[in-house]
Amino acid sequence: MIDDKCFWPEKVSVGEVIYPPGGVFGPRLQRNLQLVMLHSGRMTVWIDGVPRTSLADTVCVLFPGHEERFAYAEECETWHSWLHIFIPQLSETLLARLARLPWPLQLSPAMTDLIREALALRNSPLSTADTLLKALAVQMIWRYIGEGELLMDGATTLPDPAVENARHFIHAHLGEPLTLDMIATAAAVSPPHLIRMFRQELNTTPMAYLWERRVTQGIELLRQTGLSVGEIAERCGFRTSYHFSRRVRQAGGLSPLEVRHQAWECR
Repeated sequence: MIDDKCFWPEKVSVGEVIYPPGGVFGPRLQRNLQLVMLHSGRMTVWIDGVPRTSLADTVCVLFPGHEERFAYAEECETWHSWLHIFIPQLSETLLARLARLPWPLQLSPAMTDLIREALALRNSPLSTADTLLKALAVQMIWRYIGEGELLMDGATTLPDPAVENARHFIHAHLGEPLTLDMIATAAAVSPPHLIRMFRQELNTTPMAYLWERRVTQGIELLRQTGLSVGEIAERCGFRTSYHFSRRVRQAGGLSPLEVRHQAWECR
């Protein structure tokens, strides 16, 4: 039996399809652990004769060993993607942990990014594409479990999509001269709404979060690279080395060079 804390798929496949209105599929015997991401439309799946329905922007898990039959929205197209994960001996603990989660879950921006990356690997020339796909599958299962257990622990919803999109945008553009308006535009909400959601979910503001991430990234580069202080400051979005040094000292009481010397000190 494979330990649920350290499982590795034997085989993974990924795909996507758009069903026309009234589309159907099955019956079939499910042979894999499967995640189904519903991007638009609606899906009803009969599992051993019992119907369950998923709406757009949700993700659900299907378990091996069950008969399934699918029917899709009558009034519109239904677009969904899927991930099949074959593990010869699934841990009973892992299965039980998945089975107790709410069904379906909200499709988070992070899960959407993972399935997009998995789909992109279908045509990848990399010799490591298969291993990368298996690693993504493991990430997606643990994220599904983590997001589901977050709801079970009392969270009424997952992190607001606007906050998640803003965070992703900030992380991808740390070195650029970002403004609140730019971040809000990337998150597709107004600046006041984004500030309100950041305060509600993260107890901070978008710009304070941006500068905290810049400092954190700068300290990491000081510890892990040989880049000059000036180069790190520029890469992390600081206008001057002085500004970077001041923020680093405010964060930890040490200058950038002291941070580096402490990390590089031979013990």
